[in-house]
Amino acid sequence: MIRVPVVRVDPAGFELAVGDGETLFEAALRVGARWPTICYGQARCTACAVRVIDGHDRLGPVSDEERDVLRQITNRRMGWPLRDTRLACRLTVTGDITVEKRAARPCAPGVSDSEERDGE
Repeated sequence: MIRVPVVRVDPAGFELAVGDGETLFEAALRVGARWPTICYGQARCTACAVRVIDGHDRLGPVSDEERDVLRQITNRRMGWPLRDTRLACRLTVTGDITVEKRAARPCAPGVSDSEERDGE
């Protein structure tokens, strides 16, 4: 049996299984997790950006498109080094990693994402 990589999302402390070729953002949406976005995976808004805490050697490659966007945001966002910053909508993984995304959280059990948003 093939083991699926797991991404731990801190500080919320939840975990996401990320399938082969699936991005972190896609995995979050698949399970109903709350993940900041404006462009819904188009690599334009940068709201989905994460800081990689552990597992740099288990990250998928950075595309030229993602690299250009990251260069623009790393100088103005939280002081994260370019090496530690990735867009969740472009990030694929080959093994377990840990990321920081303060606004991300799992959806409450039995509550759809739209119901949770309406209740805020």
